[in-house]
Amino acid sequence: MPIHAALLRELERFDVDIPIERAHTPPASWYTTPELFELERSAVFGRSWQPVARVEQLREPGSYVAGCFAERPWVITRDLEGQLRAFYNVCRHKGREVVLGAGRAEQLVCGYHAWTYDLAGRLRKAPQMAGVEAFDREAMSLVPIQVEAWGPWLFVNPELDAAPLAPRLTELDARLEASSWSELEFVHRNEWTLACNWKVYVDNYLDGGYHVPHMHPTLDAQLDMARYQTELFAEFSIQSCPSAGEAELAQQRIGGQAIYAWLFPNFMINRYGPCLDSNHVIPLGPDRCKVVCEFYFRETKTAEAKAFIAASIEQSAITQREDIEICESVQVGLRSGAYDRGRYAPRVEQGEHHFHQLLARALRRA
Repeated sequence: MPIHAALLRELERFDVDIPIERAHTPPASWYTTPELFELERSAVFGRSWQPVARVEQLREPGSYVAGCFAERPWVITRDLEGQLRAFYNVCRHKGREVVLGAGRAEQLVCGYHAWTYDLAGRLRKAPQMAGVEAFDREAMSLVPIQVEAWGPWLFVNPELDAAPLAPRLTELDARLEASSWSELEFVHRNEWTLACNWKVYVDNYLDGGYHVPHMHPTLDAQLDMARYQTELFAEFSIQSCPSAGEAELAQQRIGGQAIYAWLFPNFMINRYGPCLDSNHVIPLGPDRCKVVCEFYFRETKTAEAKAFIAASIEQSAITQREDIEICESVQVGLRSGAYDRGRYAPRVEQGEHHFHQLLARALRRA
């Protein structure tokens, strides 16, 4: 059977129209096959908004930040007039990444042959190219991609005609604004590499707290799990849970309520008390992913605030290590050949089912 026919057959095994009570989860092949992973790179990550930098990194004209996501190198600049721009970070001469890391400059100079671009992406210098026939400098400018600021992050999208991000997030934005999230300050960043498919991590996040009492005893003690709820929206979901009022750490860290927001396909925002942390799940292969965690706090200067920050980050690390153990073990089972498809717990796993529906539609459109 040709590869594309086998892939289509596996995609069709998940029916987006079957209600959660009767639905099966996607087959294990969605989490293990290189062909499905390659389709996701174009159909999902090539068309979605990805948070790749922070607004604070590009406040000044002349600043730039570069990176790579799903094998797509990108660079964001703030030009000398103050406008944000984003491009594929690929020199039009031989394909080298033009710049690396972050900094400030009036021009972007490729370290290979010194081809030079201004901060609007236009080619300004191409040494030793005299005599080349039909050399169109404008056509050799950096290839643009979309960039948009939302909250403390800068998002990019390779699809130039993609709809803006912010109008899709109106309800979530209102809830986060009500929590005064704009008052929070970036403090710390962690990265974790996991031996599992990126979707395994997302599934685990979206199971409606199903695994929390069994796998996260410290977090479970801070939450009133009997009142955990999930709300579904067009391209995101919100899980929320009141704190367990009698727990001292819950009062300090969780406050009155935890909000766990997920944006399709792979970004999570965890808002509680005086802090916020985020998880950006970056696919590295069919059975590998990286999770980038950022931490934001309201108070950062005093000794008491610093002690709270350290304790909060350590608590997050405990939960993260527990989740890594879960996800890597799930990947072992998915590869085993003994597992094909599972079933949803209808009262709690609505967010996970919603994710699979959005993903299936994106893959089938491709």
